[in-house]
Amino acid sequence: MSIYQELVERAISVGRAKRVKRVVLSPFYAFAELERGGSALAYVDKDLLEVCCEATEETYWKKPADLVVKKYLNPVSPETPIALSVINALLNNRKELAKEAIQGDPLSQIELSFEDEILMIGYFEPLMKKLQGKVRKVWIIEKPNPFEGLSKIEDFEKITLAIVTSATLSNKTLHAYFPYLEKIPEVILMGPSTPLAPEVFKYTPITWLSGSLVKDSELLFRLVCEGKGAKSFFKSGVLEKINIKVKKK
Repeated sequence: MSIYQELVERAISVGRAKRVKRVVLSPFYAFAELERGGSALAYVDKDLLEVCCEATEETYWKKPADLVVKKYLNPVSPETPIALSVINALLNNRKELAKEAIQGDPLSQIELSFEDEILMIGYFEPLMKKLQGKVRKVWIIEKPNPFEGLSKIEDFEKITLAIVTSATLSNKTLHAYFPYLEKIPEVILMGPSTPLAPEVFKYTPITWLSGSLVKDSELLFRLVCEGKGAKSFFKSGVLEKINIKVKKK
């Protein structure tokens, strides 16, 4: 079973009889809020917006959550981040996660030294500033040709930590990185798009999930409507950073 199918099945299992209250698709993030439930985000790849959203005429507001979640398995389109935001709204607000959650900076949970090399798939400016001068090298892999960048890394055995943007779940490229991550001791999936579902990732190279919980759905809804991004979300306090260790079997 693919990681994407696993996410859908887990979300459906907790989403029965639940409905979507409202959704928004902005140039940067999709936002979803459930009736009598939580809310969450998913990154929007700008390339997706080149496809007109009117390719489908249906509305997602008041839809059964499980029907929207299933659209995540369709070919990548503007529906994909919408479906992922509903998946995250279902999975990230489970009460049992509170016992496992660690607040704050995920790097505080991982020992690093000046001898370490770090792989960063997607650019995280605040983390880059923290890593500068503390590790030997940071390999940054971004568009337009991320796999070409990976091929330039001489020795993956020297890399002790990988930080992977959860935007890879919005464009469904995460699985393609797994072969490169298998031998890296610590791999963090990071960003507001991260599903806080450690059970889904236990058979993958991911060792930490670094996502966020929504503290103020109404304000977050307004910020997404205004086209704001992650910096504004955290600065305003509508998101709280949460880290969960993925237990391996």
